[in-house]
Amino acid sequence: MILRTTDMAIAAIIYISVSALLVISAGIFFVKAIQSLMYKHQTTPYQARDRVMFLSPEYNDPLAISNRREEIIAMLERQFASSPSSDS
Repeated sequence: MILRTTDMAIAAIIYISVSALLVISAGIFFVKAIQSLMYKHQTTPYQARDRVMFLSPEYNDPLAISNRREEIIAMLERQFASSPSSDS
């Protein structure tokens, strides 16, 4: 079974098209990854602390912040009390 020239040309066009799409998608993925790293690098310590405390940056109510901290501390104490390593 010998491939004709037209079949080989069609196969070459498909191969080139798929290769180009793969290169383009890899480039887009790379750019998105770099942008994601740049965004994470620009966060300030204040923003990172708020994310750890599960509060949005515009959250300024001291009572709500205090209550949330108490909830987190109580949750951590419960987890520590139920952990197998707290035998003493």
